[in-house]
Amino acid sequence: MNTGALDTSKDRVLKLAGDDAVVLAHATAARMVAAWALDPAPLDPARHLEAAHVRTRPHLERLGAHDPAREIYSPMTNEMYARLTDARPAPLTRPAGVGRYTYTPRKVLRRVLDHSLDHLNQIDQWLAWQRHGVVPTPTDGWAPSTVTLPDDMLPLAPAALDAWLWRVDQTVRLVAQRAAGLSQAELDWTPPDGGWPLRRVLHHLASCERLYGSSLEEALRHEDPLGRYEEACGRLDAVARETAPRGDDAAVIYTGLYGAVGTREDHVGLALAIESELLAGVR
Repeated sequence: MNTGALDTSKDRVLKLAGDDAVVLAHATAARMVAAWALDPAPLDPARHLEAAHVRTRPHLERLGAHDPAREIYSPMTNEMYARLTDARPAPLTRPAGVGRYTYTPRKVLRRVLDHSLDHLNQIDQWLAWQRHGVVPTPTDGWAPSTVTLPDDMLPLAPAALDAWLWRVDQTVRLVAQRAAGLSQAELDWTPPDGGWPLRRVLHHLASCERLYGSSLEEALRHEDPLGRYEEACGRLDAVARETAPRGDDAAVIYTGLYGAVGTREDHVGLALAIESELLAGVR
């Protein structure tokens, strides 16, 4: 992997963006999204779901040790979400502000559980759509990571955490079981509206459990935008060195936060492209 391109882009960001907090926040998100994607994942989506939960659960078990009322900034931003999920994404130019993803212990649990329930429901709706032409009914009753509810700030007693973990475990198990029962045709069926096949949905669900579950213990340590960006650069560099390519291992893939599968170079190239887009709007 050509790490020289990452160093060159970092130098340009530091030179041109200066102390522009908005540009630095989105560039930080781009680097961290790439770092997460370089971690090899199982090709089979059901195994990816199971592996992601095994990796994330120890983080969930320790949520009671964190301040329940302190919101921790995630590197992820709402604008980066739009850039990575739009069917025809516009360049990420300097927007007027940053839509922050933040987490507290209870909010982490809420997002993990609600996200799993949402996509468990989606499996059934997609199968009915594929088999019988029944157009899905939106079920967006959950609150996203940019929204903090009053309950998200409440204390988390050990018994309450145990109850949350039981619900999360059961739901993740149900999703993995449903995923394992899908045929290749069902996994790869593309909806008439051009939406995501279930294979991508499930890889996205697995990848996001790490985003939510480890958001407190793997939070960026710095609070200032420049420090956060430099820390994100360091983390991407470290992951690029530590997670060696798996060559022709057909059982392994590299999947982005929103389920897009690509090579290691693809994911790093996306981060570089986003930084270039951001700097194009800097005067």
